[in-house]
Amino acid sequence: MYSGNRLVELLEKQHEKRSQQSEKYQGLFKKGTFTLQWRAKVGSFPHPDAETIVSAGEPCGAWKVSNGRPEDKRNVGENLNLLSILPLNGYIPGSSIRGLVRNWAKQRPEIKPKMLKILGFQDSENITPGKIEFLDAWPEEATQLTLDIVNPQEPFQVYHQGQSKPLSFYTLGNGEEPINVTVAIRGIPGKATEAEVQEVWEWVQQALNLYGVGSRTASGYGAIKTKDKLKVNPDPDSTSKRFDFTLYSQGSYGVDPQQDLDLRPSHWRGWLRSWILRFLLGVMSEDHAKLTLAELMGILEPNSRKGCVRSEMIKTQKVKVSENSPSFYVWKGKLTLSAPNEILNEIILPIVKFAVTVGGVGRGWRRPLHIFRNDRNFEAARGTHLILTQKLKKKGTDELKDVPYHLSPSNDWKKTYEDWRNAVQKRWSNRVISGYNNPIAEVFSPESCAVYAVPGPNDEPLELIDIEWQETNPLNTRGDGVDLIYQPTYKRKIDVGGNAAGGGNAHCSWVSIKRVNIPNQQENTNCQEIVCLFMGGQRPGSTHLRSQFLNDLAQISGAVHLFGMQPTEQE
Repeated sequence: MYSGNRLVELLEKQHEKRSQQSEKYQGLFKKGTFTLQWRAKVGSFPHPDAETIVSAGEPCGAWKVSNGRPEDKRNVGENLNLLSILPLNGYIPGSSIRGLVRNWAKQRPEIKPKMLKILGFQDSENITPGKIEFLDAWPEEATQLTLDIVNPQEPFQVYHQGQSKPLSFYTLGNGEEPINVTVAIRGIPGKATEAEVQEVWEWVQQALNLYGVGSRTASGYGAIKTKDKLKVNPDPDSTSKRFDFTLYSQGSYGVDPQQDLDLRPSHWRGWLRSWILRFLLGVMSEDHAKLTLAELMGILEPNSRKGCVRSEMIKTQKVKVSENSPSFYVWKGKLTLSAPNEILNEIILPIVKFAVTVGGVGRGWRRPLHIFRNDRNFEAARGTHLILTQKLKKKGTDELKDVPYHLSPSNDWKKTYEDWRNAVQKRWSNRVISGYNNPIAEVFSPESCAVYAVPGPNDEPLELIDIEWQETNPLNTRGDGVDLIYQPTYKRKIDVGGNAAGGGNAHCSWVSIKRVNIPNQQENTNCQEIVCLFMGGQRPGSTHLRSQFLNDLAQISGAVHLFGMQPTEQE
């Protein structure tokens, strides 16, 4: 029998009865339903760590002796086989909610003194008790804890080192179904007033909606919203940017890569971290680039540090499968980025614009979504097609329209980059250096990468609305950029095309390609491919394979240089 919300129900009835008997009890109890929109990370049990504020819950089953304890099995494969779901019903401790509210109030000087008076505080000499009790928030329906993973990708994606081992942890929620939880507070009779309880309840609504619950909330874990209509106010000096996204993909996965189709907030967070690092490595030493990345995005090891950039992904529909083969998958949702005003607008958003223009997100992000046929004539969807839009007002009206968020071949890529570099120079003048930095890595700068627009395919191979291939000939789903990377000279070569070999021997490609529906006038194609080549320390004119790829890329008929390096004779 699930008893999660029973205490809240009993206390509510008690207050109703007492309120009828005495006015001092009136208005001292507040309750509301909030929806946990994605997983909330669990800590303290079964995996102790210092970063968490979400607990596990009441036992609802038995451990098998052979299973041991989850914290003894950080390996994802073992936990997937033995402990994919824990016999525990999860909940959000009242102390977690209280801590969130205190943190929210501390960011607001006009509220902080009143918060300390109502919620209490401790100094070197005295302890002042609070007047408000925060009750544990239980799901309306029993919800067991489920396995999740964290899989750092920066060493693999940016430095082309070996793949890291994913680690497991547990969450409240499975990442697919929203969870309604009951949040409640009550004032201590004779100490708290009805007005104080009402004010604290408004703080609860603001804090939960703004921050979410649990650890890794800056990555999108624990996103929670009230069912009431509420205008959520950002932290002082901070702002947010919301995008709508549609991702057509070969498939992104969670814990089980064989069947666990899952586009996750961590896919977006890892994507953003890696792109920020690529940009910073172009203007700073490696140590300063990593320090700046930690200040922006946070870091856990060796010393934990909180970042100032938050990301939140909310899926607005469940994954859909294409109508014809080879199968691809479609996710739709909203991506929200939050940070201090100047950092968001001058540092983060320009990087996002570049990143969206030269690639996608999740598995296969370095290739446009196309049909791949292997040597045994087996066909499969490969790559991604990412559409990111923002809502802007139509000129002269209050009506909103969706506007794509990207750079086009006609944009001034160099100026956009220089504006970004100047903003970095202004903020971190003692860290920015000139010259060619950090060659043995993927670095996005004019001295370390090359971006070209090349023709093809003739038409968009995807029917975006009906979610199907409108072109099923593999060759006709590719442009000249993908054709070049598939040439025997470059295909499966770790210095250019990469190699998706298993057994821990995979290597990332040094080339990212994005298809855009912009005609190439010279070759009369309705689509083009934006090709970004990371040189990784190699120079034009050398005998290295990446230098050869740069030469071949520039010689494609109809190719247009957009940014960065060119073959020696063209510089």
